[in-house]
Amino acid sequence: MPKKYSLVERENIRSALLREGGRCLRLYGVRRTTVDELVERAGIPKGTFYLFYQSKEELFLDLIRSFSSEVETMYLSKLQELDENHIVSSLTEVFTSIAMKFYYDGVYVFLDSREMEMVTRKLGSPDSSPFSLKRDLLEKLFSYFYIDSKEDIDSFSQSFEAVLYIFLHEDRVPDIEKALRALIRGLVLQMVE
Repeated sequence: MPKKYSLVERENIRSALLREGGRCLRLYGVRRTTVDELVERAGIPKGTFYLFYQSKEELFLDLIRSFSSEVETMYLSKLQELDENHIVSSLTEVFTSIAMKFYYDGVYVFLDSREMEMVTRKLGSPDSSPFSLKRDLLEKLFSYFYIDSKEDIDSFSQSFEAVLYIFLHEDRVPDIEKALRALIRGLVLQMVE
């Protein structure tokens, strides 16, 4: 009979799996991350993993959903604190912090189409793919600005996503955060003009 966990224990286990899932994504990617690695890092029995998720891909999809919700909350909070006298610098910092969160949480791995395809194929539903969730998040973030058209929102979302591709080549960029900040500043300048 499977062990029963309290609500607090369940939340702690889920948090540990999401945290370690992000670390594994960053270190190994989807293909080389195993359930054995995840449970060892989270400090739980393998059977417990399957009480929460049917597969590692389902965990990664939950990671993207949690990440999106957390980023949106963080973003809205930071928008309230913007210094309107220094709007370009303020927005550059907001978007740089979001980009670095993509990096530190391992979500940038889904910029690699092979990694994304593997998760989407396993889950079977393209509507709940990491790609569509990531794209939806970016469009939502840019829609908070007074941008006139859906086309412009799409354009800024795709541009920000293109900037994130730097993470796939992190070994070639000595100071990735500094490089990101410069690229994002250019995007912000275009947004506010």
